[in-house]
Amino acid sequence: MQAFILGAGLGTRLAPLSLILPKPLMPVFQKPLIQHTMDNFIKDGVTEFIINTSCLEFAWDKAFPYPEPQYRGCSVTFSHEEEPLDSGGGVKKILPLWKKGPLIVHNGDILTDIPLRDLLSEHYRSGNLLTMALRSVDGNRNVGFDPASGHITDMRHALNINPGTHQFAGTYIMEPEVASMFPNDDKFSIFPIWLEIIKQGRAGGVVFDWANWHEIGSPHAYLDAILELPSSQRIHPSASISALAEISEDCVIGQDAVIPSDCELDDCIVWPRTHVAPGAYHRAIITPRITVQV
Repeated sequence: MQAFILGAGLGTRLAPLSLILPKPLMPVFQKPLIQHTMDNFIKDGVTEFIINTSCLEFAWDKAFPYPEPQYRGCSVTFSHEEEPLDSGGGVKKILPLWKKGPLIVHNGDILTDIPLRDLLSEHYRSGNLLTMALRSVDGNRNVGFDPASGHITDMRHALNINPGTHQFAGTYIMEPEVASMFPNDDKFSIFPIWLEIIKQGRAGGVVFDWANWHEIGSPHAYLDAILELPSSQRIHPSASISALAEISEDCVIGQDAVIPSDCELDDCIVWPRTHVAPGAYHRAIITPRITVQV
């Protein structure tokens, strides 16, 4: 199976962190966000990944080195966009790479353990052109969903059928037939195509209210997600931490980070290879280049 991870966004809301790394490469515990997604997909059968990129292309080259980018034995292919082609244009650009069968598409700034196998099972069972992961417990609930039929009935109130009850959770499965609906433009939103599929009655959804789900869309959301999620990998074994430093239990400290004696960290993320300056930090994201107070 193939999965397409959207990594070409500019990350405007996550600035200034997104001026250093693309959102999907932000460290989450001891590895990039995108690798959490890839791990989740690999256990449910994905063997090939396509990632679209735009700015900071060098960071992707470092994360997945050439000449044969791969992750855990799965191939990784990049689709570079000189400027972001939006949610539909990015998919259209990778059509030559799309092999026979459904394509799994995932927003690269979403951290979740939603089981892909459950989404795939419903997609195959229903015969729909489009199957979306949904949530009803948080976020912007602008998707109309009928639990009785499993059909998506509206999005963003565009069809005036019913009020939104769910939010799109950032992962969907699409059949190759959908590509015939793409416009001639290179840059376009996927939303009008989704609306057409909804009107045809061939868009379904699966609700994952019980799953861990975080949108890493801003420094505040990024920090809160890290503080909230349980993990046994909060401090990398290679980190050099003075015995006199004061560090709260929820802090995350990356590989080869250095924490001096006269340093106090409370609810902070320290990126890999960061030498923290002396002082007291509360709710801060500390990187080798900048410190962002949240």
